[in-house]
Amino acid sequence: MCAKSLDRHTWCLIALCLFCLVILFSDLGAAALFEPDEGRNAEVAREILLLRDWVTPHYDFIPRLDKPVFFFGLVALSFKIFGLGEWSARLPSVLAALGCLSLTYVLARAIFGRRAALWSVLILVTSVEFFALSRTVILDMMLTMFITLSLVCFWLSQLAAGRRRKTLVLLMYVSLGVATLIKGPIGFLLPAAVIFFYLLLSRKWAVLGAMELSLGVPVFLFVAASWYVAAELRNPGFLQHFFWEENFVRFTSTQFKRSGPWYYFIMVLAVGFFPWTALLPMTVADFRRRWPAQEHLFLVLWIAVPFVVFSLSGSKLPHYILPLYPPLAILVGATVAKAFNVSSPRISWVVSFPAATFFSLALLSALLFLSSGLLPDQVQTRVYAALPRAPILFTAGVAAALVLGLAAITGGLWRRAFYLYGATALGFAVFILIAEPIIATVSLNRSSKQLAKAAASLIHEGDQLVLYEKYLSSLPFYLDIQEPIWVVWSGNKSQVLGSDYIAKKRPEPAGGYGKVLYTHEEFATLSLASKNRLVVFVDHRGFDTLPSAGGAPIRLLDVGNTSIVTNHRQAKLVSLNGWTR
Repeated sequence: MCAKSLDRHTWCLIALCLFCLVILFSDLGAAALFEPDEGRNAEVAREILLLRDWVTPHYDFIPRLDKPVFFFGLVALSFKIFGLGEWSARLPSVLAALGCLSLTYVLARAIFGRRAALWSVLILVTSVEFFALSRTVILDMMLTMFITLSLVCFWLSQLAAGRRRKTLVLLMYVSLGVATLIKGPIGFLLPAAVIFFYLLLSRKWAVLGAMELSLGVPVFLFVAASWYVAAELRNPGFLQHFFWEENFVRFTSTQFKRSGPWYYFIMVLAVGFFPWTALLPMTVADFRRRWPAQEHLFLVLWIAVPFVVFSLSGSKLPHYILPLYPPLAILVGATVAKAFNVSSPRISWVVSFPAATFFSLALLSALLFLSSGLLPDQVQTRVYAALPRAPILFTAGVAAALVLGLAAITGGLWRRAFYLYGATALGFAVFILIAEPIIATVSLNRSSKQLAKAAASLIHEGDQLVLYEKYLSSLPFYLDIQEPIWVVWSGNKSQVLGSDYIAKKRPEPAGGYGKVLYTHEEFATLSLASKNRLVVFVDHRGFDTLPSAGGAPIRLLDVGNTSIVTNHRQAKLVSLNGWTR
Protein backbone atom coordinates (compact mmCIF):
# COMPACT_ATOMS: atom_id res chain seq x y z
CA MET A 1 0.00 0.00 0.00
CA CYS A 2 2.77 2.46 0.93
CA ALA A 3 6.30 2.47 -0.39
CA LYS A 4 8.78 0.27 1.37
CA SER A 5 10.72 3.17 2.85
CA LEU A 6 10.18 3.65 6.57
CA ASP A 7 9.52 7.38 6.16
CA ARG A 8 6.55 6.85 3.88
CA HIS A 9 5.10 4.22 6.16
CA THR A 10 5.50 6.62 9.07
CA TRP A 11 3.53 9.27 7.20
CA CYS A 12 0.80 6.73 6.52
CA LEU A 13 0.74 5.83 10.20
CA ILE A 14 0.54 9.49 11.26
CA ALA A 15 -2.35 10.06 8.86
CA LEU A 16 -4.13 6.99 10.26
CA CYS A 17 -3.65 8.22 13.84
CA LEU A 18 -5.10 11.62 12.94
CA PHE A 19 -8.03 9.94 11.20
CA CYS A 20 -8.80 7.81 14.26
CA LEU A 21 -8.58 10.80 16.60
CA VAL A 22 -10.84 12.94 14.43
CA ILE A 23 -13.64 10.42 13.95
CA LEU A 24 -13.60 9.15 17.55
CA PHE A 25 -13.61 12.60 19.15
CA SER A 26 -15.80 14.36 16.59
CA ASP A 27 -18.94 15.69 18.32
CA LEU A 28 -18.39 13.21 21.14
CA GLY A 29 -20.67 15.11 23.49
CA ALA A 30 -23.36 16.09 20.96
CA ALA A 31 -25.72 13.17 21.58
CA ALA A 32 -27.63 12.93 24.84
CA LEU A 33 -26.96 9.94 27.08
CA PHE A 34 -28.91 6.99 25.74
CA GLU A 35 -31.08 5.07 28.17
CA PRO A 36 -30.76 2.81 29.97
CA ASP A 37 -27.04 2.02 29.96
CA GLU A 38 -25.38 5.37 29.32
CA GLY A 39 -27.61 7.32 31.67
CA ARG A 40 -27.26 4.81 34.49
CA ASN A 41 -23.49 4.39 34.16
CA ALA A 42 -22.92 8.15 34.09
CA GLU A 43 -25.07 8.63 37.18
CA VAL A 44 -23.24 5.87 39.08
CA ALA A 45 -20.00 7.70 38.31
CA ARG A 46 -21.46 11.07 39.38
CA GLU A 47 -22.54 9.61 42.71
CA ILE A 48 -19.01 8.36 43.36
CA LEU A 49 -17.94 12.01 43.49
CA LEU A 50 -21.05 13.12 45.37
CA LEU A 51 -20.76 10.43 48.07
CA ARG A 52 -16.95 10.23 47.96
CA ASP A 53 -17.24 6.45 47.99
CA TRP A 54 -14.78 4.77 45.61
CA VAL A 55 -15.55 1.24 46.82
CA THR A 56 -19.33 0.79 46.62
CA PRO A 57 -21.06 1.96 43.43
CA HIS A 58 -24.37 3.71 44.11
CA TYR A 59 -27.32 4.46 41.87
CA ASP A 60 -29.97 6.79 43.26
CA PHE A 61 -27.91 6.61 46.48
CA ILE A 62 -28.54 2.85 46.79
CA PRO A 63 -25.59 0.42 46.62
CA ARG A 64 -25.62 -1.13 43.16
CA LEU A 65 -23.16 -4.00 43.05
CA ASP A 66 -24.16 -5.68 39.80
CA LYS A 67 -20.80 -4.60 38.34
CA PRO A 68 -17.42 -3.68 39.90
CA VAL A 69 -16.54 -0.05 40.51
CA PHE A 70 -13.44 0.26 38.29
CA PHE A 71 -15.05 1.57 35.09
CA PHE A 72 -17.33 3.92 37.01
CA GLY A 73 -14.29 5.22 38.85
CA LEU A 74 -12.63 6.11 35.55
CA VAL A 75 -15.73 8.00 34.42
CA ALA A 76 -15.82 9.76 37.81
CA LEU A 77 -12.18 10.84 37.32
CA SER A 78 -13.12 12.19 33.91
CA PHE A 79 -15.95 14.17 35.52
CA LYS A 80 -13.60 15.50 38.16
CA ILE A 81 -11.08 16.70 35.56
CA PHE A 82 -13.37 17.88 32.76
CA GLY A 83 -16.69 18.47 34.52
CA LEU A 84 -20.07 16.73 34.20
CA GLY A 85 -21.23 16.17 30.65
CA GLU A 86 -21.71 13.69 27.84
CA TRP A 87 -18.20 14.32 26.46
CA SER A 88 -16.42 13.53 29.72
CA ALA A 89 -18.71 10.55 30.36
CA ARG A 90 -17.70 8.98 27.04
CA LEU A 91 -14.01 9.86 27.24
CA PRO A 92 -12.88 6.61 28.99
CA SER A 93 -14.53 4.50 26.27
CA VAL A 94 -12.84 6.54 23.52
CA LEU A 95 -9.45 6.18 25.21
CA ALA A 96 -10.04 2.44 25.57
CA ALA A 97 -10.90 2.24 21.86
CA LEU A 98 -7.67 4.07 21.00
CA GLY A 99 -5.84 1.54 23.18
CA CYS A 100 -7.47 -1.34 21.26
CA LEU A 101 -6.47 0.23 17.94
CA SER A 102 -2.87 0.72 19.09
CA LEU A 103 -2.60 -2.86 20.35
CA THR A 104 -4.14 -4.15 17.13
CA TYR A 105 -1.48 -2.31 15.14
CA VAL A 106 1.33 -3.66 17.35
CA LEU A 107 0.18 -7.28 17.12
CA ALA A 108 -0.68 -7.17 13.41
CA ARG A 109 2.69 -5.65 12.59
CA ALA A 110 4.53 -8.25 14.68
CA ILE A 111 2.72 -11.12 12.92
CA PHE A 112 1.95 -9.94 9.38
CA GLY A 113 3.93 -6.76 8.77
CA ARG A 114 3.28 -3.03 8.42
CA ARG A 115 0.79 -3.07 5.54
CA ALA A 116 -1.44 -5.58 7.27
CA ALA A 117 -1.19 -3.54 10.48
CA LEU A 118 -2.43 -0.37 8.77
CA TRP A 119 -5.33 -2.23 7.18
CA SER A 120 -6.20 -3.95 10.48
CA VAL A 121 -6.55 -0.65 12.33
CA LEU A 122 -8.70 0.88 9.59
CA ILE A 123 -10.92 -2.20 9.49
CA LEU A 124 -11.40 -2.21 13.25
CA VAL A 125 -12.21 1.50 13.66
CA THR A 126 -14.67 1.53 10.74
CA SER A 127 -16.59 -1.61 11.73
CA VAL A 128 -20.08 -0.63 12.87
CA GLU A 129 -20.21 -2.09 16.37
CA PHE A 130 -16.68 -1.20 17.40
CA PHE A 131 -17.12 2.43 16.34
CA ALA A 132 -20.53 2.73 18.03
CA LEU A 133 -19.35 1.23 21.34
CA SER A 134 -16.17 3.32 21.30
CA ARG A 135 -18.38 6.37 21.88
CA THR A 136 -20.74 4.81 24.42
CA VAL A 137 -20.65 4.94 28.24
CA ILE A 138 -20.44 1.18 28.63
CA LEU A 139 -18.00 -1.23 30.27
CA ASP A 140 -17.28 -3.47 27.29
CA MET A 141 -14.82 -1.29 25.38
CA MET A 142 -12.62 -0.97 28.47
CA LEU A 143 -12.92 -4.72 29.08
CA THR A 144 -11.95 -5.40 25.45
CA MET A 145 -8.88 -3.20 25.74
CA PHE A 146 -7.50 -5.04 28.77
CA ILE A 147 -8.33 -8.47 27.35
CA THR A 148 -6.53 -7.40 24.16
CA LEU A 149 -3.58 -6.09 26.18
CA SER A 150 -3.24 -9.36 28.09
CA LEU A 151 -3.26 -11.50 24.93
CA VAL A 152 -0.93 -9.19 23.02
CA CYS A 153 1.51 -9.32 25.95
CA PHE A 154 1.27 -13.12 25.99
CA TRP A 155 2.07 -13.40 22.29
CA LEU A 156 4.89 -10.87 22.32
CA SER A 157 6.43 -12.46 25.42
CA GLN A 158 7.06 -15.61 23.38
CA LEU A 159 9.15 -13.53 20.97
CA ALA A 160 11.08 -11.68 23.69
CA ALA A 161 13.81 -12.64 26.12
CA GLY A 162 15.29 -11.49 29.40
CA ARG A 163 13.89 -8.46 31.18
CA ARG A 164 11.59 -7.50 28.30
CA ARG A 165 9.92 -10.92 28.38
CA LYS A 166 9.43 -10.72 32.14
CA THR A 167 7.94 -7.22 31.85
CA LEU A 168 5.48 -8.38 29.20
CA VAL A 169 4.44 -11.39 31.28
CA LEU A 170 3.87 -9.28 34.41
CA LEU A 171 1.91 -6.74 32.37
CA MET A 172 -0.24 -9.62 31.15
CA TYR A 173 -1.12 -10.58 34.73
CA VAL A 174 -1.88 -6.97 35.66
CA SER A 175 -4.13 -6.69 32.60
CA LEU A 176 -5.98 -9.86 33.58
CA GLY A 177 -6.48 -8.42 37.05
CA VAL A 178 -7.81 -5.11 35.76
CA ALA A 179 -10.12 -6.88 33.29
CA THR A 180 -11.52 -8.81 36.26
CA LEU A 181 -12.08 -5.52 38.06
CA ILE A 182 -14.09 -4.21 35.11
CA LYS A 183 -16.65 -6.97 34.62
CA GLY A 184 -15.86 -9.92 36.84
CA PRO A 185 -14.44 -13.41 36.18
CA ILE A 186 -15.00 -13.18 32.43
CA GLY A 187 -12.12 -10.70 32.40
CA PHE A 188 -9.56 -13.45 33.06
CA LEU A 189 -11.49 -16.57 32.01
CA LEU A 190 -11.73 -15.56 28.34
CA PRO A 191 -8.02 -14.80 27.78
CA ALA A 192 -7.01 -17.73 30.01
CA ALA A 193 -9.13 -20.08 27.86
CA VAL A 194 -7.57 -18.69 24.67
CA ILE A 195 -4.07 -19.24 26.05
CA PHE A 196 -4.92 -22.73 27.35
CA PHE A 197 -6.34 -23.98 24.05
CA TYR A 198 -3.48 -22.40 22.13
CA LEU A 199 -0.91 -24.24 24.28
CA LEU A 200 -2.94 -27.44 24.01
CA LEU A 201 -3.34 -27.43 20.22
CA SER A 202 0.14 -26.11 19.46
CA ARG A 203 1.71 -28.48 22.05
CA LYS A 204 3.80 -25.65 23.45
CA TRP A 205 3.41 -26.46 27.14
CA ALA A 206 7.03 -25.44 27.62
CA VAL A 207 5.82 -21.82 27.39
CA LEU A 208 4.33 -22.26 30.87
CA GLY A 209 7.82 -22.34 32.30
CA ALA A 210 8.43 -18.83 31.00
CA MET A 211 5.14 -17.37 32.23
CA GLU A 212 6.42 -16.51 35.74
CA LEU A 213 3.48 -18.26 37.43
CA SER A 214 5.00 -18.01 40.91
CA LEU A 215 5.18 -14.24 40.61
CA GLY A 216 2.36 -13.56 38.16
CA VAL A 217 -0.46 -15.34 40.01
CA PRO A 218 0.08 -13.34 43.25
CA VAL A 219 0.24 -10.13 41.18
CA PHE A 220 -3.03 -11.03 39.46
CA LEU A 221 -4.73 -11.90 42.76
CA PHE A 222 -3.52 -8.70 44.40
CA VAL A 223 -4.86 -6.54 41.54
CA ALA A 224 -8.11 -8.44 41.04
CA ALA A 225 -9.03 -9.30 44.63
CA SER A 226 -8.34 -5.95 46.29
CA TRP A 227 -11.66 -4.35 45.41
CA TYR A 228 -13.72 -7.54 45.82
CA VAL A 229 -12.49 -7.98 49.40
CA ALA A 230 -13.17 -4.33 50.24
CA ALA A 231 -16.65 -4.51 48.68
CA GLU A 232 -17.52 -7.68 50.66
CA LEU A 233 -16.37 -6.11 53.92
CA ARG A 234 -18.60 -3.09 53.33
CA ASN A 235 -21.49 -5.07 51.83
CA PRO A 236 -21.71 -8.56 53.40
CA GLY A 237 -23.12 -11.12 50.99
CA PHE A 238 -21.94 -9.25 47.91
CA LEU A 239 -19.48 -11.94 46.75
CA GLN A 240 -22.09 -14.67 46.89
CA HIS A 241 -24.56 -12.61 44.86
CA PHE A 242 -22.01 -11.35 42.35
CA PHE A 243 -20.26 -14.61 41.53
CA TRP A 244 -23.35 -16.82 41.77
CA GLU A 245 -26.26 -14.68 40.53
CA GLU A 246 -24.50 -12.18 38.27
CA ASN A 247 -22.11 -14.67 36.66
CA PHE A 248 -22.96 -18.36 37.07
CA VAL A 249 -26.77 -18.09 37.01
CA ARG A 250 -26.69 -15.44 34.29
CA PHE A 251 -24.55 -17.75 32.13
CA THR A 252 -26.44 -20.99 32.74
CA SER A 253 -30.07 -19.80 32.76
CA THR A 254 -32.46 -17.56 30.85
CA GLN A 255 -34.09 -16.02 33.92
CA PHE A 256 -32.64 -12.59 33.04
CA LYS A 257 -34.75 -12.56 29.84
CA ARG A 258 -31.78 -11.86 27.57
CA SER A 259 -31.70 -15.15 25.74
CA GLY A 260 -31.45 -15.67 22.00
CA PRO A 261 -31.21 -18.48 19.43
CA TRP A 262 -27.97 -20.35 18.82
CA TYR A 263 -27.26 -18.17 15.75
CA TYR A 264 -27.78 -14.90 17.69
CA PHE A 265 -24.14 -13.84 17.55
CA ILE A 266 -23.82 -14.83 13.90
CA MET A 267 -26.38 -12.14 13.15
CA VAL A 268 -24.70 -9.70 15.55
CA LEU A 269 -21.33 -10.27 13.88
CA ALA A 270 -22.78 -9.91 10.38
CA VAL A 271 -24.15 -6.48 11.29
CA GLY A 272 -21.53 -5.40 13.84
CA PHE A 273 -18.52 -6.06 11.59
CA PHE A 274 -20.20 -4.51 8.54
CA PRO A 275 -19.08 -3.71 5.88
CA TRP A 276 -16.04 -5.92 6.38
CA THR A 277 -18.22 -9.01 6.79
CA ALA A 278 -18.24 -9.13 2.96
CA LEU A 279 -14.54 -10.04 3.14
CA LEU A 280 -14.93 -12.89 5.63
CA PRO A 281 -15.38 -15.65 3.00
CA MET A 282 -12.17 -14.54 1.29
CA THR A 283 -10.43 -14.41 4.69
CA VAL A 284 -11.55 -17.94 5.54
CA ALA A 285 -10.34 -19.22 2.17
CA ASP A 286 -6.99 -17.49 2.64
CA PHE A 287 -6.72 -18.85 6.18
CA ARG A 288 -7.27 -22.42 5.01
CA ARG A 289 -4.34 -22.08 2.62
CA ARG A 290 -2.06 -20.83 5.41
CA TRP A 291 -3.01 -23.36 8.09
CA PRO A 292 -1.49 -24.51 10.43
CA ALA A 293 0.65 -21.43 11.19
CA GLN A 294 0.76 -20.83 14.95
CA GLU A 295 -0.14 -17.14 14.68
CA HIS A 296 -3.30 -18.08 12.80
CA LEU A 297 -4.19 -20.65 15.42
CA PHE A 298 -3.79 -18.06 18.17
CA LEU A 299 -5.97 -15.47 16.39
CA VAL A 300 -8.63 -18.01 15.45
CA LEU A 301 -8.88 -19.22 19.04
CA TRP A 302 -9.10 -15.60 20.20
CA ILE A 303 -12.12 -15.25 17.91
CA ALA A 304 -13.67 -18.66 18.52
CA VAL A 305 -13.51 -18.82 22.33
CA PRO A 306 -15.59 -15.67 23.06
CA PHE A 307 -17.95 -16.53 20.21
CA VAL A 308 -18.62 -20.07 21.48
CA VAL A 309 -18.72 -19.10 25.16
CA PHE A 310 -21.28 -16.36 24.69
CA SER A 311 -23.29 -18.43 22.21
CA LEU A 312 -23.66 -21.08 24.92
CA SER A 313 -24.63 -18.48 27.52
CA GLY A 314 -28.23 -18.16 28.62
CA SER A 315 -27.81 -14.38 28.58
CA LYS A 316 -26.98 -12.68 25.26
CA LEU A 317 -26.41 -9.04 24.39
CA PRO A 318 -24.78 -7.68 21.19
CA HIS A 319 -21.77 -6.09 22.92
CA TYR A 320 -20.66 -9.34 24.59
CA ILE A 321 -18.59 -10.41 21.55
CA LEU A 322 -16.69 -7.12 21.25
CA PRO A 323 -13.39 -8.77 22.44
CA LEU A 324 -13.16 -10.83 19.24
CA TYR A 325 -13.13 -7.80 16.94
CA PRO A 326 -9.37 -6.98 17.22
CA PRO A 327 -8.17 -10.46 16.11
CA LEU A 328 -10.87 -10.61 13.44
CA ALA A 329 -9.72 -7.24 12.08
CA ILE A 330 -6.13 -8.51 12.03
CA LEU A 331 -6.99 -11.62 10.01
CA VAL A 332 -9.07 -9.62 7.53
CA GLY A 333 -6.37 -6.94 7.37
CA ALA A 334 -3.73 -9.53 6.55
CA THR A 335 -5.97 -10.95 3.82
CA VAL A 336 -6.58 -7.52 2.28
CA ALA A 337 -2.87 -6.67 2.33
CA LYS A 338 -2.08 -9.97 0.64
CA ALA A 339 -4.85 -9.53 -1.95
CA PHE A 340 -2.97 -6.68 -3.63
CA ASN A 341 -0.17 -9.06 -4.48
CA VAL A 342 -2.70 -10.90 -6.67
CA SER A 343 -3.68 -9.47 -10.03
CA SER A 344 -7.17 -10.99 -10.12
CA PRO A 345 -9.81 -8.29 -10.82
CA ARG A 346 -12.36 -10.37 -8.93
CA ILE A 347 -10.37 -10.14 -5.72
CA SER A 348 -9.82 -6.40 -6.20
CA TRP A 349 -13.57 -5.76 -6.47
CA VAL A 350 -14.32 -7.83 -3.38
CA VAL A 351 -11.75 -5.83 -1.45
CA SER A 352 -13.27 -2.59 -2.73
CA PHE A 353 -16.71 -3.34 -1.28
CA PRO A 354 -16.18 -1.48 2.05
CA ALA A 355 -14.81 1.60 0.28
CA ALA A 356 -17.73 1.55 -2.18
CA THR A 357 -20.16 1.16 0.71
CA PHE A 358 -18.82 4.14 2.65
CA PHE A 359 -18.57 6.18 -0.54
CA SER A 360 -22.22 5.43 -1.36
CA LEU A 361 -23.38 6.17 2.19
CA ALA A 362 -21.48 9.47 2.18
CA LEU A 363 -23.05 10.54 -1.12
CA LEU A 364 -26.51 9.40 -0.01
CA SER A 365 -26.15 11.36 3.22
CA ALA A 366 -24.99 14.43 1.30
CA LEU A 367 -27.98 14.18 -1.05
CA LEU A 368 -30.36 13.88 1.90
CA PHE A 369 -28.74 16.94 3.42
CA LEU A 370 -28.82 19.00 0.24
CA SER A 371 -32.34 17.95 -0.76
CA SER A 372 -34.80 19.82 1.42
CA GLY A 373 -37.88 17.93 2.43
CA LEU A 374 -36.36 14.46 2.43
CA LEU A 375 -35.41 14.56 6.10
CA PRO A 376 -37.85 15.18 8.97
CA ASP A 377 -37.90 18.86 9.96
CA GLN A 378 -36.38 18.28 13.40
CA VAL A 379 -33.52 16.21 11.98
CA GLN A 380 -32.90 18.61 9.09
CA THR A 381 -32.77 21.59 11.46
CA ARG A 382 -30.19 19.88 13.63
CA VAL A 383 -28.09 18.79 10.65
CA TYR A 384 -28.02 22.34 9.25
CA ALA A 385 -27.17 23.69 12.69
CA ALA A 386 -24.29 21.24 13.16
CA LEU A 387 -22.60 21.31 9.77
CA PRO A 388 -21.72 25.05 9.68
CA ARG A 389 -19.21 24.26 12.43
CA ALA A 390 -17.18 22.38 9.81
CA PRO A 391 -18.31 23.66 6.39
CA ILE A 392 -14.86 23.40 4.82
CA LEU A 393 -14.46 19.80 5.98
CA PHE A 394 -17.93 18.89 4.75
CA THR A 395 -17.54 20.58 1.35
CA ALA A 396 -14.03 19.21 0.83
CA GLY A 397 -15.11 15.73 1.91
CA VAL A 398 -18.06 15.56 -0.48
CA ALA A 399 -15.98 17.03 -3.33
CA ALA A 400 -13.15 14.56 -2.70
CA ALA A 401 -15.66 11.69 -2.56
CA LEU A 402 -17.04 12.74 -5.96
CA VAL A 403 -13.55 13.01 -7.45
CA LEU A 404 -12.53 9.64 -6.06
CA GLY A 405 -15.72 8.06 -7.34
CA LEU A 406 -15.21 9.38 -10.87
CA ALA A 407 -11.56 8.32 -10.80
CA ALA A 408 -12.59 4.84 -9.70
CA ILE A 409 -15.05 4.49 -12.57
CA THR A 410 -12.83 5.94 -15.32
CA GLY A 411 -9.35 4.98 -14.19
CA GLY A 412 -9.77 1.61 -12.49
CA LEU A 413 -8.31 2.92 -9.24
CA TRP A 414 -10.38 0.49 -7.17
CA ARG A 415 -7.58 -2.01 -7.79
CA ARG A 416 -4.92 0.14 -6.09
CA ALA A 417 -4.37 -0.33 -2.39
CA PHE A 418 -3.42 3.25 -1.58
CA TYR A 419 -6.52 4.59 -3.32
CA LEU A 420 -8.84 2.08 -1.66
CA TYR A 421 -7.37 2.84 1.75
CA GLY A 422 -7.89 6.58 1.35
CA ALA A 423 -11.35 6.18 -0.19
CA THR A 424 -12.47 3.97 2.69
CA ALA A 425 -11.25 6.43 5.32
CA LEU A 426 -12.64 9.49 3.52
CA GLY A 427 -16.01 7.90 2.79
CA PHE A 428 -16.39 6.84 6.41
CA ALA A 429 -15.38 10.28 7.71
CA VAL A 430 -17.88 12.12 5.51
CA PHE A 431 -20.64 9.68 6.42
CA ILE A 432 -19.96 10.07 10.14
CA LEU A 433 -19.80 13.87 9.82
CA ILE A 434 -23.34 13.93 8.42
CA ALA A 435 -24.70 11.09 10.58
CA GLU A 436 -23.62 12.59 13.92
CA PRO A 437 -26.24 15.37 14.10
CA ILE A 438 -28.91 12.87 13.05
CA ILE A 439 -27.85 10.54 15.87
CA ALA A 440 -27.86 13.50 18.27
CA THR A 441 -31.46 14.22 17.30
CA VAL A 442 -32.49 10.60 17.75
CA SER A 443 -30.81 10.53 21.17
CA LEU A 444 -33.22 13.16 22.50
CA ASN A 445 -36.01 10.62 22.17
CA ARG A 446 -33.93 7.98 23.97
CA SER A 447 -32.88 10.12 26.91
CA SER A 448 -34.35 12.15 29.78
CA LYS A 449 -32.37 15.26 28.88
CA GLN A 450 -35.35 17.21 27.50
CA LEU A 451 -37.55 16.02 30.34
CA ALA A 452 -35.03 17.20 32.94
CA LYS A 453 -34.64 20.56 31.20
CA ALA A 454 -38.40 21.09 31.14
CA ALA A 455 -38.89 19.89 34.72
CA ALA A 456 -36.09 21.96 36.26
CA SER A 457 -38.19 25.13 36.49
CA LEU A 458 -41.02 23.25 38.20
CA ILE A 459 -38.89 21.80 40.98
CA HIS A 460 -38.57 23.90 44.13
CA GLU A 461 -36.18 23.59 47.03
CA GLY A 462 -37.48 21.01 49.48
CA ASP A 463 -39.56 19.12 46.89
CA GLN A 464 -39.34 15.34 46.95
CA LEU A 465 -38.94 13.78 43.49
CA VAL A 466 -40.67 10.46 42.81
CA LEU A 467 -40.38 7.91 40.00
CA TYR A 468 -43.67 6.03 39.89
CA GLU A 469 -43.33 2.67 38.12
CA LYS A 470 -41.06 4.35 35.59
CA TYR A 471 -37.34 3.83 35.06
CA LEU A 472 -35.67 6.98 33.70
CA SER A 473 -31.99 6.17 34.03
CA SER A 474 -30.54 9.51 32.92
CA LEU A 475 -32.98 11.74 34.82
CA PRO A 476 -30.93 11.88 38.06
CA PHE A 477 -27.82 12.79 36.06
CA TYR A 478 -29.42 15.62 34.11
CA LEU A 479 -31.21 16.98 37.18
CA ASP A 480 -27.90 16.78 39.10
CA ILE A 481 -29.82 15.62 42.16
CA GLN A 482 -28.22 15.96 45.58
CA GLU A 483 -30.68 13.65 47.36
CA PRO A 484 -32.40 10.41 46.34
CA ILE A 485 -35.43 10.21 44.10
CA TRP A 486 -38.09 8.02 45.65
CA VAL A 487 -38.84 4.95 43.54
CA VAL A 488 -42.31 3.42 43.68
CA TRP A 489 -42.57 -0.16 42.41
CA SER A 490 -44.57 -3.33 42.94
CA GLY A 491 -41.99 -4.80 45.30
CA ASN A 492 -41.92 -8.22 43.64
CA LYS A 493 -40.04 -7.69 40.36
CA SER A 494 -36.68 -9.28 39.57
CA GLN A 495 -35.22 -5.85 38.80
CA VAL A 496 -35.64 -2.33 40.09
CA LEU A 497 -33.67 0.64 38.76
CA GLY A 498 -32.24 -1.81 36.25
CA SER A 499 -30.55 -3.80 39.02
CA ASP A 500 -30.95 -7.41 40.11
CA TYR A 501 -28.84 -6.70 43.20
CA ILE A 502 -31.09 -3.88 44.45
CA ALA A 503 -34.28 -5.90 43.82
CA LYS A 504 -33.01 -8.97 45.71
CA LYS A 505 -30.84 -7.51 48.46
CA ARG A 506 -32.78 -4.29 49.17
CA PRO A 507 -29.60 -2.63 50.48
CA GLU A 508 -29.81 0.40 52.73
CA PRO A 509 -29.14 3.76 51.04
CA ALA A 510 -25.89 5.62 51.64
CA GLY A 511 -25.44 6.86 55.18
CA GLY A 512 -27.49 9.93 56.06
CA TYR A 513 -30.16 9.36 53.41
CA GLY A 514 -33.60 8.01 54.10
CA LYS A 515 -35.59 5.26 52.47
CA VAL A 516 -35.69 5.25 48.66
CA LEU A 517 -37.77 2.22 47.57
CA TYR A 518 -41.50 2.18 48.27
CA THR A 519 -44.26 -0.20 47.28
CA HIS A 520 -47.52 1.20 45.92
CA GLU A 521 -49.22 0.73 49.28
CA GLU A 522 -46.38 2.41 51.19
CA PHE A 523 -46.37 5.35 48.83
CA ALA A 524 -50.16 5.75 49.03
CA THR A 525 -49.94 5.98 52.82
CA LEU A 526 -46.93 8.28 52.69
CA SER A 527 -48.46 10.64 50.11
CA LEU A 528 -51.61 11.05 52.20
CA ALA A 529 -49.55 11.99 55.26
CA SER A 530 -46.92 14.03 53.46
CA LYS A 531 -46.76 17.76 54.14
CA ASN A 532 -43.98 18.24 51.60
CA ARG A 533 -44.58 18.86 47.94
CA LEU A 534 -44.14 15.71 45.86
CA VAL A 535 -43.10 15.94 42.22
CA VAL A 536 -43.93 12.62 40.58
CA PHE A 537 -42.71 11.34 37.19
CA VAL A 538 -45.21 8.81 35.87
CA ASP A 539 -46.18 7.32 32.54
CA HIS A 540 -49.14 9.32 31.25
CA ARG A 541 -51.15 6.10 31.07
CA GLY A 542 -50.55 5.55 34.79
CA PHE A 543 -51.78 8.97 35.87
CA ASP A 544 -55.16 7.66 36.99
CA THR A 545 -53.55 5.05 39.28
CA LEU A 546 -51.76 7.64 41.43
CA PRO A 547 -52.98 7.95 45.02
CA SER A 548 -54.68 11.23 45.90
CA ALA A 549 -54.12 13.41 48.95
CA GLY A 550 -57.39 15.15 49.61
CA GLY A 551 -58.04 15.56 45.89
CA ALA A 552 -56.90 14.43 42.46
CA PRO A 553 -53.18 14.72 41.66
CA ILE A 554 -52.35 17.77 39.55
CA ARG A 555 -50.57 17.31 36.23
CA LEU A 556 -47.93 20.00 35.72
CA LEU A 557 -46.25 18.97 32.52
CA ASP A 558 -46.28 16.33 29.79
CA VAL A 559 -43.08 15.53 27.89
CA GLY A 560 -43.44 12.66 25.48
CA ASN A 561 -45.18 9.86 27.34
CA THR A 562 -44.11 11.10 30.78
CA SER A 563 -46.31 13.22 33.03
CA ILE A 564 -44.98 15.35 35.87
CA VAL A 565 -47.52 15.41 38.68
CA THR A 566 -47.72 17.09 42.09
CA ASN A 567 -49.87 16.82 45.20
CA HIS A 568 -49.98 20.64 45.60
CA ARG A 569 -52.32 22.91 43.71
CA GLN A 570 -50.56 24.68 40.85
CA ALA A 571 -51.31 26.80 37.81
CA LYS A 572 -53.54 25.44 35.11
CA LEU A 573 -52.01 23.17 32.46
CA VAL A 574 -51.10 25.14 29.31
CA SER A 575 -49.25 24.47 26.07
CA LEU A 576 -45.68 25.80 25.78
CA ASN A 577 -43.17 25.19 22.93
CA GLY A 578 -44.54 21.82 22.01
CA TRP A 579 -44.84 20.73 25.65
CA THR A 580 -48.00 20.79 27.73
CA ARG A 581 -47.75 22.86 30.86
